[in-house]
Amino acid sequence: MKVSRQRIGGLLAASALVALASPALAQTQTQGAAAAPADTGGDIVVSGYRYLSEDTSGTTGLPLPIEEVPQSISLVSQDFLKAADLKSLGEIAQYSPGALFAGNQEGFGSIVKLRGFTAGSAVDGLTVGSLDFDPDYATIDRMEIVKGPSSVVYGAASPGGLINLVTKAARANTPSYVEALGGSWGRWRLEGQVAGALNSSGSIRAIGVAAHEEANSFMTDVRSRKTVLYGGVDADIASGLTGYIHAAYERYRRTAFDGIPTLPDGTPAPVDRSFFIGARDFVLTTTVKRVSAGLDWKVSSAWSVSLKTNFQDANTHGPAAYGFDLMPNGDFSYSIQNLLKNDKRDFSIGASSILKLDGVGMADSFLSASAIYHETSLTAVGSTPQIDGSDTGTANIFDGVKAIEATIASAAFPGPIYNYGQRLKYLTLSGQAVLKVTPWATVLGGLSWSKPDNSTRLDSPWQDFSGNSKMSYRAALTVEPVTGVNLYGSYSESFQPQLRIDVAGRILQPLTGRQYELGAKYVSPDRRLLLTAALFDITQANQALFDEIGPDGTDRYRALGETRHRGLELEAIGRITGSWQVNAGFTLLDAKIRKDDDPTVIGKAETYLPRTTASLYTSYDFNFGLFLGAGVRFVDAVKTSFDGSTRDLPSYTLVDASAGYNLGKWRLQLNLKNIFDKHYYINNYQTLFYGNVVGEPRSFTLSLRRTF
Repeated sequence: MKVSRQRIGGLLAASALVALASPALAQTQTQGAAAAPADTGGDIVVSGYRYLSEDTSGTTGLPLPIEEVPQSISLVSQDFLKAADLKSLGEIAQYSPGALFAGNQEGFGSIVKLRGFTAGSAVDGLTVGSLDFDPDYATIDRMEIVKGPSSVVYGAASPGGLINLVTKAARANTPSYVEALGGSWGRWRLEGQVAGALNSSGSIRAIGVAAHEEANSFMTDVRSRKTVLYGGVDADIASGLTGYIHAAYERYRRTAFDGIPTLPDGTPAPVDRSFFIGARDFVLTTTVKRVSAGLDWKVSSAWSVSLKTNFQDANTHGPAAYGFDLMPNGDFSYSIQNLLKNDKRDFSIGASSILKLDGVGMADSFLSASAIYHETSLTAVGSTPQIDGSDTGTANIFDGVKAIEATIASAAFPGPIYNYGQRLKYLTLSGQAVLKVTPWATVLGGLSWSKPDNSTRLDSPWQDFSGNSKMSYRAALTVEPVTGVNLYGSYSESFQPQLRIDVAGRILQPLTGRQYELGAKYVSPDRRLLLTAALFDITQANQALFDEIGPDGTDRYRALGETRHRGLELEAIGRITGSWQVNAGFTLLDAKIRKDDDPTVIGKAETYLPRTTASLYTSYDFNFGLFLGAGVRFVDAVKTSFDGSTRDLPSYTLVDASAGYNLGKWRLQLNLKNIFDKHYYINNYQTLFYGNVVGEPRSFTLSLRRTF
């Protein structure tokens, strides 16, 4: 039973209480209903690769151009996702500095780490507990990867940062299109979008998206299928008042697969990349329903008010087999988890406003305050099918895929039933003040108060693990010595309740973190190229580390005393020339254990974190309609044990390419992934106990798109 493996993870100052506000709900919010910068340099379109608008106030709470925000931010546009044919958050992470693809547990969705810590998740500027699926990007306008602690904005938050998904809005220039795609291993996809005004004035606009995709895999008997429906209405209700409602339905089916176990020393199993441990009829189905809505009211030139909410429900069911504990003679153990119901629900609501201080003689200064309520819950009901009367069976990897499948499929269903639940609720009140103290210097101060309600149950009554209320603080100084260059220094804090349990069945203490960051940003005079450099130093207490399997079959963890992550991030994004686009990043990470009850691990490098990652994607548009693109993704080797007793996961470099031709409203595009067919591994659970997943070999897709 692998329940826990599914990531079942003072008051405001009077001056800040000028108005209710949520930094995540700022008037210049991420929906795009508010006006984009008048200069179209914010949206560069060359062969479908666009440098995004600089408005990131939906995740930072700061209605400032991106170069003036005192933290590192990576922007990912819908056009870049299409140009590079990125299908998952994991692939996106490999093209984002500071981000790391850390596995996909049972296909529930990519796990991404920022600066070495599991990233938080948000949709349209409001947090969700986690994404137990990889959202289809036909419904997403852009992603904002905001690095560093954000508890002053959201309350409970990861010290590494969060990824905000901004759903598509219906704007005056939103296109309609149809697209067909085919590729390796029988992959095919049909996608369409319709957008337009619902009235003669264009004040009410609608958008609809539909997509269906099916694919086999390079792994034997592994298949997937998904269907996506999305719709939204955006409206200019009255002068200064706008609103939106967006809704999506997504259904995913995939053959359950969770990796190939390794030998005790970490040596990969002696099998080829197509090897599969599982059963072709073991299918996991995830159904996702989500709705987001909001109102933004510009009361005056100085005061804006906002109210937003979102709801998301993701339910997964089906059986999944997983192997572990591979021996040199080929014997390994396996178990089966049959999910009868795995229902995760998120609800958030927030009220906000921003007060600009220009009218009182403080130009380019403002105050904000917020109230956000968030709750997330998980109800997991399942069973452990029996193998000869036991939860665990034995097979031999040298017997081959078919023999192993027959053994696994012979298990007796349903087996003992378990019932697991988690609940996390919290209210966060926060405020920020940004004051321009000189024409070239700006100071920021912020604080928040949050009170979590945290409880869990496993075949027993609910147990309350709610902690005390928590204050978090933020401060920064930004200096602009010359036009276009901003230097900043910042301090920020974070805390995050966690629901993992130790060997005694006790919940681990909340994560607490603090970060110092020094950075520099440059934006070109035409606002088409952004360069960012950041040095960061983060410490976090109570990070969960896999310990052992508990007596009830659930994974058990222990809390590390304190870890320290220091590093450097470099990023360049935008247009070098009128036809040449670039998205480049480099990260150097030094992650070590600073304090712990086990003295033998103090000073050791953290496991499963690469020291260096780097990426580059660039494209060039020729005047006659042809465009060419190329990408490189590098991930350094990672340690799998503190004492060197197991083999490192080797480094890997993946080379991608794209080419296409635009003829009027038609677009033909070819994408090649992993051109040199690099054999590499991804670890799902930050332990070798369950083995590794093999990375995808060389593949291609060919798409044809018609815009109306």
